[in-house]
Amino acid sequence: MTTDIVAPPRAKLYDKLLLKLARKAQSWRKLSVLTAAVGVLECTLNIWQFIKQPDLKSRTTRRRQLWIDQAKAANAGKTRIALVTGGNTGLGYETAKALVEAGYLTIIACRSVGKGQEAVDRIEKSTGIKGMAIVMSLDLSSQENIKAFIRDFKDLNYPHLDVLVNNAGVMDIPFMLTKDGYEMQFGVNHLGHYVLTLGLLQQLNKAEQGRIVILTSGAMFSSSNIRYDRLQSSVGYSRLGHYSYSKLANMLFIKALDRRLREQAPSSKITINGCHPGTCHTELFRSSKYLGPIQAPLALVFRSPLFGAMSSIYLALAPPGHELESTSGEYFFDQAPREPNPAVNDLEQQDLLWQKSVEFTGVDFKL
Repeated sequence: MTTDIVAPPRAKLYDKLLLKLARKAQSWRKLSVLTAAVGVLECTLNIWQFIKQPDLKSRTTRRRQLWIDQAKAANAGKTRIALVTGGNTGLGYETAKALVEAGYLTIIACRSVGKGQEAVDRIEKSTGIKGMAIVMSLDLSSQENIKAFIRDFKDLNYPHLDVLVNNAGVMDIPFMLTKDGYEMQFGVNHLGHYVLTLGLLQQLNKAEQGRIVILTSGAMFSSSNIRYDRLQSSVGYSRLGHYSYSKLANMLFIKALDRRLREQAPSSKITINGCHPGTCHTELFRSSKYLGPIQAPLALVFRSPLFGAMSSIYLALAPPGHELESTSGEYFFDQAPREPNPAVNDLEQQDLLWQKSVEFTGVDFKL
C-alpha cells in the first residue's frame, strides 16, 4: 500500500511525554487532571504540527484518495461489507464515506435512524454513489438492543463482514447508567462494543480477511488500571477519569481478543487494531462543561474530522497483501504503530477486563 506517510514532527516528543504521564498515573489519584493534561498536550502539539507541515491538508487529501483507489483496484469484482458505529457524524462519517468510495457496502449503525439517513444522503450527494450506504438502528447503551441488532444484521444474509469500525463513543458526561446498570462511558465505549464485536466474529471470520478497528484515545495514558468497583454508582465518579478507564479498556480488549484469536482460532484471519484520532473538532465534546460552549474557537487547535479519521480509514482499507493484513493487536496514531500505555501489555489486566466483561454481559469468546 504505497503511501507518503511521514512521521509528524510531534511523534517522538508526544510518545515520550505520554509514557511519562502513564508512569505518573500509577501514583496520581486525580485522573481528571491527567486526562485534561493529555488534551492540553495534544492541542499544543497540534499547533506545532500545523506550523511545521503547512501542506498537511493537501497531503491528507492525496493520501486518502490513494488508499481508496488502491482498495478499489484490489477489490474489483468482489463484495465488500463494512459496518461503522456512530457513522452518522464526525470521525465515523468520514470513515463511512471513504469506505463507500472504496466500493464497500457500508452500514451506518447509530441511535437515530433519522440522523443516519441524513448522513447517507450527504454521502450520496458528495460522492455521487447511490445505494452503497444504509442505516441500522443501534443503541450501544443497551445490551438487549445490541443483541437484537446482531440478529437483524445476520438476517440480512450478507456473505460476510469485512470491516467493523467501533467508532461511536461518549465523553465527559454527567454520571448516568446504561440500561444494564453500568457507568455510561465505560458501558458504551467498551461494554457495548465488546458485545457487538463478539457477536459479529463469525461474520468477520467468513471474510477474506476480517478487520476490527477500534477508536481509542490518548486519554488511556492517564490511568494505570480500571476501578471496576466504581462502575455501578456515582461514588468516586469522574467525568474525565471514567472516560480514561473506558479508553484503557479499549486497548486491553484489543490485546485480549487478539490473544484469544491467535491461541484458540489460529486459522482465523481476523485482525484487531486500535487507533487514536488525536483531539478532533467533533460532537464528542458537546457534553463537556468547559469545552462544549467554546467549540468554534477550538477548531483552530483541534484536528479536523477528516484528519482524525485517517488512521481508521488506513486500517480499514489496506488491500490484500499489505503488511496490515497480518498486523493485529497494535495501537496506531497518525497511521503508524506507536507505544500504548504500558498497562495494556499486562496479561493480568487483560484477563481481568475479559473476566469482568463476561460477568457484566454474559458474552464470551466463541468462533
